[in-house]
This record gives sequence, C-alpha cells and structure tokens, in this order.
Amino acid sequence: MKKYATVLSILTVIILLHALVLFSCVYSQKDAGELPKKAEAGPAHPPEPRFVINPTPVRPEASARNTSEASRQRLPEAPPIPVNHNYGKPFIYQYAVNGNIPALPGSRNATSGILVDLNTRNVLWAKNPRKAYPIASMTKIMTCLIAYEDVLAGRNGLTLDTPIKVSVAAMKIGGSQVYLDSRETFPLRDLLKAASIKSANDAAYLIAEYVGQGSVESFVKRMNERAAQIHMANTRFHNPHGLPGSKASLDNVSSPEGMARLAEEALRHPQLIRWASTWMDTFRTPGTKGFMKIKNHNYLIQGSPEAAPGVDGLKTGFINRAGFCLTATCLRDNRRLVAVVTGYPLRKERDRFVRKLLDWGYARAADPAAALQNDRKAQAGKTQTRSSKKRTVRKSSASGKKTR
Repeated sequence: MKKYATVLSILTVIILLHALVLFSCVYSQKDAGELPKKAEAGPAHPPEPRFVINPTPVRPEASARNTSEASRQRLPEAPPIPVNHNYGKPFIYQYAVNGNIPALPGSRNATSGILVDLNTRNVLWAKNPRKAYPIASMTKIMTCLIAYEDVLAGRNGLTLDTPIKVSVAAMKIGGSQVYLDSRETFPLRDLLKAASIKSANDAAYLIAEYVGQGSVESFVKRMNERAAQIHMANTRFHNPHGLPGSKASLDNVSSPEGMARLAEEALRHPQLIRWASTWMDTFRTPGTKGFMKIKNHNYLIQGSPEAAPGVDGLKTGFINRAGFCLTATCLRDNRRLVAVVTGYPLRKERDRFVRKLLDWGYARAADPAAALQNDRKAQAGKTQTRSSKKRTVRKSSASGKKTR
C-alpha cells in the first residue's frame, strides 16, 4: 500500500511540473507580441491615414490631367469684401438737396452729379442723377472690373500674370496712352495698372481684346450686361476706353447714379482701389526702351499736392462733349461717400467743387434729415430778410428820402 502511495506522489509531482512549464510558455509568447487566436481570425486593420497640414501646391509643370487644378491654385487669393449689409439696396433720395447747392456755388457748373453715403444709402445731393451723360474715361472702371472679376473666377485660365501680346489694333489707339508696341508683351497686371493710373486707352483696348478672346465687341457686350446686373440707370457702352464716338450717339454714357453703383462694385475689390489710389508709378522695366513714369489724373488722391482727406479713387474722364468728369470715392471715420460729377469746363474747377462737396456731405451725413430742415429754415430766413428790405425800400421811396 505504501508502495502505491509513493508512485502516486511521484506522478502528481510530474503533472504539476508539466503544468508549470506550459503556463510559462504561454505567457512568454504573449510578451513576445503574438496575438491570441481570436484576434488572428479577422483581417488586419489598415493603418490610419496621415493628414498633411500644409499640402505642397501643384507645380505649374503638372501634367495635362491636373492643368485646371494647377490653374486654380495659382490664382491670387480673392480680396476680402467689406461687410456692408446695405450693399446693392436702392438709393434713398428723401433727404437729398436737389439741383444746385446754395452753400456751394460751384455746383452750378455741373451738368449732373450725385453724392451718396454708401453706409446708409442716403443721397445727400442730386442733380440730374438718372439722366445719361457722356462719361469719357470713367468707362475704364467697368473695363478693369470685368477683367479683374475674370481673374478671381479663373475664367479661361486668366491670372494677373497672364502674358498678353500687344496687337496692332491696340497700338493704334490714341489719346492718353502708354505707347504700346506690337513687338511687346505685358502681364495683365501691368495693363490694368496703366489703365487705372495713366488712364491709358491703348491698355484698356488690349485688355478688352484679350479678355474678349479676340473680340472687343464681345467684351463691350459684357460691359453692358454687367451694367444691367448692377442696375446702372441709363447706361450704354460702345467701347472699353471712353474715347468719343464718331457722333454723340456713339459716346459711352451713364448717369451719376449708375456711376455710383459701378463705384460700389469696384470698392468690393481692394486691389482695384490700390491701383486707382496710386499717385505715381512706372511702366516697363527701368532702363528699357519706352520706360516711363505714369501719374494719376485724379489730383484728389493721397500723394497729390492737391489731395483731399480720405479720397482713395476712383477715376477721372474728359472729352469735349463730356467736359471734366470725376467719380470720387472717399472714406473718413468708416463712412464711405461716393461723389460723381460731369460737365465741368476746367479740371481745377471740378476738383475744387468735389473737395468742398465732400466736406459738405460729411458734415451732414450723420443726420441728413436735420441738415435738410436747417437748410430750409435758413432759406426761409433769407427770403424773409429780402422781403423786409424790399418793404423798407418802398417806404423810403414813398417818403421821398434817398436810399443807397
């Protein structure tokens, strides 16, 4: 019996030793990184994707398959549009001084004009505001606007760096110009700069010709369509530069209200205003043939010896049938006014009036209703004084006394 007990004890020890060996083997495999059988049953999980915070932009030499994507990435970033909750709303004429301004005698020489507070839509002054008049080179606001909008939209792959070869037709355009030569090629940005600052007719024509894909007529059609979209009253374009037509009916025409609406569109694009507010710049590379300094025709912008506070654009114009014209944009204390005048016989007279007009407008813009009421009281007081003087003269005459 004792013999069997000894054998049983030996077997028990052997079994316990085997169990201990198996237990240590299993845990050593887990520590080595082996997965349990249950985890090995399914497919392995794919690695998580890597997120690139600053992806490398597509290079210009990308394949044809990626050409459109490359063009989009090379476009300049659209400038921010100022927040204006009243943008595009109708102008309010309720508080406008109509016709000539008694306090500003220079208003008599304007054939038409308007002064608008774009913050409130209040018209502060209006003289024939919806009637059509020749606008001369103020036309170029629309020409530059359409071309720049095409750049922002990436239309036909257009960028500010797009090279544009001068055409013979553009070279022949006269008036104010930068003397383009058909052997030259310029990036679009230089042509826009020349049209905005120097009011170069040849540059404006070349812009229209290229953006119109060889057809200036096609571009002019777009000018008229855009004018209708932004509700430019009584507006008609016949060319992209504003030179006079062979007869008056072929001149580019618009109304002061229409030009104020066009100015508001241009103000949505700071780059257009940067060009329009540049007093002096250069055209062509220094040291090359044709290099020239170009000066703005708007003497009210900053940098000019005749600058008016806050004026940052927009475009002048002159042909004999239009007289001296101006669309002026002005910003003071976050209030944006736009003034448009046409018909002045002299440039300095036009500028002198617009300077005074802006000062007059800012003085009454905060409360135009009260300002208009004060005007009427002052006018009534003057009328009463004149009537009193007339009665005094009649009494003096009746008494036989001499008066002076």
